[in-house]
Amino acid sequence: MDTTYHPPLAENLRIHCVSVRLNNAELNTLDHERKQYAKGEWLRMCFMKNQPVVVPEINRATWEMFGEINHRLNEIVNHLNAKQSCSPLTKTELFAVKRQITDLRSRLITTDLWSIPSHEGHAEDQTR
Repeated sequence: MDTTYHPPLAENLRIHCVSVRLNNAELNTLDHERKQYAKGEWLRMCFMKNQPVVVPEINRATWEMFGEINHRLNEIVNHLNAKQSCSPLTKTELFAVKRQITDLRSRLITTDLWSIPSHEGHAEDQTR
């Protein structure tokens, strides 16, 4: 096992310091976004496009609703898979499939999937 000290390569050393002035709103935004990271570290991560992934909060009621729909659709698929390949679907089976698909479509269209509205694509006016 090699226990000798190997100094970092010169090209990897961070020897340059950059200063930036922020107004109160910009500083508040930086503090909110950086969470546990130091300000300089967070700015470097942003510049290098290396920020941690932010997973948005979910709408739990919607998540549970889709879980129930998924469960019912799985039951229908299991029933259909258990049928003989040569036996046709009954009107009841077709009705159940159609009802579940209609229910899923209507909920997908009318449900707000995320509890926090996304402002992506709506840039604010920036002043220098």
